[in-house]
Amino acid sequence: MSLETLIASLSHDEKLVAMDLLWQGLSADPRAFASPPWHEKVLSERLANPAPGEPLGIAAAKAEVKDSLDARRTSR
Repeated sequence: MSLETLIASLSHDEKLVAMDLLWQGLSADPRAFASPPWHEKVLSERLANPAPGEPLGIAAAKAEVKDSLDARRTSR
C-alpha cells in the first residue's frame, strides 16, 4: 500500500493525529530546519521598524490572529 493510499484511507481524526505525530518528529531537532533567506530580511525590517503602539501580550496576539483568520473564513 502506498503512503498516499494509506493517508486517503484515514478518517479526518486519524489524519489530524498523523499530522501531529509527523510534526512532533519533524520539529524534534530545530537545527534540521533552515529558515528561508527572506525570513531574516523580514525579521530585520520588523525589528528596525516596529509597529506603532504598545506591544501585545501573547494571549492578545493569539486572539488577534484568530479573529483575523475567522474574519477571512467568513468573508469567503
